[in-house]
Amino acid sequence: MTFSDMVERWKGGSDGFFNFLEDVKPVVRCSKGGFTPFVPGPRERSEIVQALDGDFSTVVFSWPRRHGKTATSIMIILWRFLTRRTENVAIVANSEKQVVDTAFRMLRDAFENTPFLKRLTDAGSIDVGMDAIRFPATSSVIQAFSANPSALWGKKLTAAQISELHAAKSDGVLEALTGSLIDTEGSMLLIDSTVGPMSSPLYALYQSHLAGDDPSLFFSHIQYSDLDDACANSPPWIDRARLRAASRRMLPQRFALFHFNRWGDASSLLIASDALALCTANSYLPDPKALAGGASYVVSGGLDRAFGGSKHGDATVTTAVIMTVVDDEEHYFVLDSDVVMFSRLAGIKANLKRYHRDWGMTRCGLETYGAQDVYDWAQAEAFADGTELITPSRKVQYQAFTLLATAAAEGRLHIDPRFTRLIEELKCFEITDDGKETVGNEAIPKFGHPRGKHDDHVYSLAWAMFATREITLNPYELPGVRCTDTTAARTMCALNGGALIPLCAGSCRSMRKAFDLFDQYAERSPRNNLSVEVFISEKLNTGSHTIAR
Repeated sequence: MTFSDMVERWKGGSDGFFNFLEDVKPVVRCSKGGFTPFVPGPRERSEIVQALDGDFSTVVFSWPRRHGKTATSIMIILWRFLTRRTENVAIVANSEKQVVDTAFRMLRDAFENTPFLKRLTDAGSIDVGMDAIRFPATSSVIQAFSANPSALWGKKLTAAQISELHAAKSDGVLEALTGSLIDTEGSMLLIDSTVGPMSSPLYALYQSHLAGDDPSLFFSHIQYSDLDDACANSPPWIDRARLRAASRRMLPQRFALFHFNRWGDASSLLIASDALALCTANSYLPDPKALAGGASYVVSGGLDRAFGGSKHGDATVTTAVIMTVVDDEEHYFVLDSDVVMFSRLAGIKANLKRYHRDWGMTRCGLETYGAQDVYDWAQAEAFADGTELITPSRKVQYQAFTLLATAAAEGRLHIDPRFTRLIEELKCFEITDDGKETVGNEAIPKFGHPRGKHDDHVYSLAWAMFATREITLNPYELPGVRCTDTTAARTMCALNGGALIPLCAGSCRSMRKAFDLFDQYAERSPRNNLSVEVFISEKLNTGSHTIAR
């Protein structure tokens, strides 16, 4: 059979591709050393058939580590290179080192160690260079590129391969490759990558796949529910004993990310779903006095401002929260989370004035971006002393979101179910360790929303809570104690530092107020069987004392 006859046998969809693998037997590196012909596992073979037999221009292989996703992409590139004319192929990765050491090296290995392909290179039919492979007879070339969008703009490509898209710093490379392939009939973009954060370009493709709104996209996602599932269904070349050993040596989250390939392991939610369910379990009226139940409290506002007419659909949101004390712990109740139409200054002013008028807001946190005019206006308002501009650096965000997440995890954050947009944003607001910023030896994570989602309500809530960080509340307070008793009994009174409730308590205005606060405390905390004397001693701030001579 001549080479031309072979090429005809290799043309077509998946049948031609597997004929190519059968005839050429291109090799990849073997786990036991040396090289072995590339043979996909049964599950991987099924995914390849679907990818090549459909009319897809973008094909994603999101498989766990060591499942051959990069090898599969490279073999498809090799197959197209040998069976088509004027192929112009780009091999791209997120670092220059990975281009020449991983994907492109796999191509070089195939040409240098596959007998059929080596005969072509030895005869001079195919030229294998350091970063390019050329087939002069068909005017085809495979070129390695670093992940630099400027190097890809203007290229007219027929195929491209990119590895580990989840680690891409931006959409630049993906956009450049898409533009370079868009005007070529039969072009194909091959992406091989493990899963990544929900803010990554890869997750955006996955969402598009689930929505079914892009018929040109094929997304192959292989994941495992647990270690037993992985051992039962992994390709035959993965050693099960070594896989189990790795699970004992690696951190559970890292092992799950690499070897189970589950989206949920690629990043962490700021608030776990069970904690968020607890935060949103109960409805309540936005009445600070009723929520405080006699305890001291402070109302704080927050602002996250978007630019008017934002093309990303961002919103300007104001939030009001009350911080009060329940069982000696500071609890936060969301009173309002409101979108300001068109980001109008008048709307922001109206909301903040309403928070002060109706609820007594005294603190307010304004995110610096676009809020200078709001801050200047607030300096003439009654809450001026408690208003601050907050620069959202990573360090400041870390402090603010730690406060929010800790309150939620401990059941101290309360969100009425009517605040649906805030709750929906919290359901997917994530933390990603990208290693870009550190303090000492500690990395500061990145906070944000998945692609296609928003986080305006979350940031507004965070700034409202952060504005209370320097306030320490006493659980229950009296405006002061005025004692008119002149006998020795007053030194034994609980309000004056003693341990008894004297006979004059019934006619004492301060003691009656103390009893009212005790009743409110007992109603909120029925399991705490404190006596009124202990309550006054341990939980009541009596303020100043006025004693008759």
